[in-house]
Amino acid sequence: MRRVTPDSSAMAMGSVRLEGGPSALSGSIELTEMEEVIFSAERIKIRYGNGYEHFEPVQAPLHRTGNGAESELMTFRWVGRTEIAE
Repeated sequence: MRRVTPDSSAMAMGSVRLEGGPSALSGSIELTEMEEVIFSAERIKIRYGNGYEHFEPVQAPLHRTGNGAESELMTFRWVGRTEIAE
């Protein structure tokens, strides 16, 4: 199941850079490959295991692609985790 709020941008749907949080979610990731991603104006929540990892946007550094070109990835920093209620 993938939930995306109506105000999510096309840029946020692609590759982003995540800092902090679980090591499996650190670095450049493709959000479309995640099980569930919830966007809001202030943060994204990514379902991971039995909870959600919360990330807030930070200034995006330049990122080198495989062919040496530079592109700017939206960067999000981990701010916390919430458990899924059973």
